[in-house]
Amino acid sequence: MEVARTRPKLLMLGADALVWDSVRVMLGSMGYHCVVASTLKEALSLLKVQKPDVAILDPRQVGSPPARMVAAFHKMIPTLRGRTIVLTDKESDPELLRVLDAYSLPQVPRHLLLQGIWPSLDSLLRGNIVHRQITQSARLVLDSFLQPLGADVRYSQQFSARRLLYESEDLIADLSLEPQVDSQRITVVGQVLDAAQPARQLASFSIVLQGQAGPITVATTNELGEFHFDFDSEPGLTLEIGVKRDHWISLELPDPKGAIKEATEESQLPETAGDSEGRKDLLPKKKKRR
Repeated sequence: MEVARTRPKLLMLGADALVWDSVRVMLGSMGYHCVVASTLKEALSLLKVQKPDVAILDPRQVGSPPARMVAAFHKMIPTLRGRTIVLTDKESDPELLRVLDAYSLPQVPRHLLLQGIWPSLDSLLRGNIVHRQITQSARLVLDSFLQPLGADVRYSQQFSARRLLYESEDLIADLSLEPQVDSQRITVVGQVLDAAQPARQLASFSIVLQGQAGPITVATTNELGEFHFDFDSEPGLTLEIGVKRDHWISLELPDPKGAIKEATEESQLPETAGDSEGRKDLLPKKKKRR
């Protein structure tokens, strides 16, 4: 008895028409049904109708920063995680390469597209790999701007570093956000710690700062779990920490403008004798270089 084989559907996003025409002819002869989208919005519309099995992205052609487009596609289309290939160049943006590494996205060099694309697609489909990203929300346990303050210091907070402490199971994220003088930019210095295993090496964790329109910047922890970067202040920011493959911790960063008002209101409340001691107990002991 002969069983009909379903043709795998391939979504191609970006790139110029000549490149996609060559790929479509080659893959069509191998049994693929190819659909093309020129923008991420168009791709999202096609997904509802076509339901592709795999995707190829050419981030340089979509009209937005390559790293932002790839990360947005990865986040907005979970059904194609582990089934998306990204085209790269020797001169690819370092930010894009960090995003590919952070999300473990397979890549094919653009100059080897015709030779390398079919083996890569065949491997993804035959392996039947569908990665499900697990994201846990970390709990904010300390915000230095929301602690009771004396009247003589309440107005100076907008110019000082802001301490944020998050917990997710045994992992602790300790952040310091400091506004740059005469600028809308903010410097973040952070460290990821394991409360259960203080000696654990937390190097090479991927850190992705997400804005409302997509990723803003990407960093990687050093051997002490430390990282830092600068960014322009805006509302709706989240910090994502990749603790292992497809397992992320999400930290919702407070609105820097709203915190000033909240801190001012909190500073008018009397502080009890145990408040300061209680806050000290929350602070983790940071690893130090030997």
